[in-house]
Amino acid sequence: MSGRAETFDRWLTVLVGRGEPSRTPERVSPLTLAGLVAIVTVWRLAILAYSYVLDQVGYMTCGALVPQPWNYSACWDTASYQQIAANGYTYAPDEPSTIAFFPMYALLMRWANDLIPGPGDVKAGVIVNFIALIVGVIYIFLLVRRDFSETIAWRTVGFLLLFPSAFFFSAAYSETIFLVGVAGALYHARRGQWVRAGLFAAFGSATKLAGILLVIPLVVEALSQRAWTRPRPYSLLGIVLAPMGAVVYFAWLHVEYGSYRTFFNAQQNWVRESFSPVFLMGIQRLTGDISDAVLFYPTTITPIPGVWILIDTTLVALFLAAGVYLWLRVRPSYGALVIAPSLLFGLSGNPQSLNRYLLVLFPVYVLLAQIRSEAIRLAITITFGLGLALEAFFFMNEMWAG
Repeated sequence: MSGRAETFDRWLTVLVGRGEPSRTPERVSPLTLAGLVAIVTVWRLAILAYSYVLDQVGYMTCGALVPQPWNYSACWDTASYQQIAANGYTYAPDEPSTIAFFPMYALLMRWANDLIPGPGDVKAGVIVNFIALIVGVIYIFLLVRRDFSETIAWRTVGFLLLFPSAFFFSAAYSETIFLVGVAGALYHARRGQWVRAGLFAAFGSATKLAGILLVIPLVVEALSQRAWTRPRPYSLLGIVLAPMGAVVYFAWLHVEYGSYRTFFNAQQNWVRESFSPVFLMGIQRLTGDISDAVLFYPTTITPIPGVWILIDTTLVALFLAAGVYLWLRVRPSYGALVIAPSLLFGLSGNPQSLNRYLLVLFPVYVLLAQIRSEAIRLAITITFGLGLALEAFFFMNEMWAG
């Protein structure tokens, strides 16, 4: 290796470390797979039972036009996905339009609705999410088990499903299928399977705008593995696939509506503008300024606007800090997966839904799973569980939940 190459490698090691692809053949016992499926199933049934109880005691206003029990999962953004699945996109320059929602989830709702007997696009969306959650949890378990231990992997899955906004995995929202794209992309990148990683990332970028950023942890992982020095380096071209889901959607918008910029115009009508920081809004609330809180969380949708703005802005700061720690102390690609989306969300100009957007950044739960104190882990578990119940209550009563 020449002097320049050695210097380059040394600097690269400082920035992204040096790691080997984890190529050990995957061995998962049927009992482990059954356990993961059982955990997701029990979690989903618990959400359903809790929803039913709320409905019976009169605390249920969500999904008035949707048959029971699918109405428990149908509020807020669900109507937009229903509209896209049934009738396609709409765009009006000065109104919140459905083109602000990426297409993958609505497409899966439509296709599943065609396959599943009986009418009901919400039912189809809920079933899609149940299957996707099983797939996502399995990928996360396998990845964390490779890099840590089986115990840490089980705990990570537990914290993911108990995180307060995890309720949205049960709702007719796109978070669950986005989780599949995120987890699958990082898992296959760790194994040096770049085409598969790129395809999963493309699936993610066809689901949410933040999916475009999945290219960043893939590049970081490739640099860490020095992937260009290994057999079949041309497979690295698979990383180019990562943003293709979004590229195809923007190209379609350009053809259909005359410009890909219509997406960003629609985002502005949903009060989301890039490069406007939200980090200081929580500090302003602490100083007594509630203007931003009432603007983004009006009292018509929640009785606690000041609490929500503190929750969302604090979470994005905590996830950013966790991302830095993951980069420096765990694995740079884990950190990149958390830092890049957290920055995007923190600069979105709108603190709404940050707790939901951050939900899928599962490396943060790896840190929680590594906490040695059983008492602290138990306290986090109880706090998360209570938060999950509260968010579900808010959602099903058409109050702001994320």
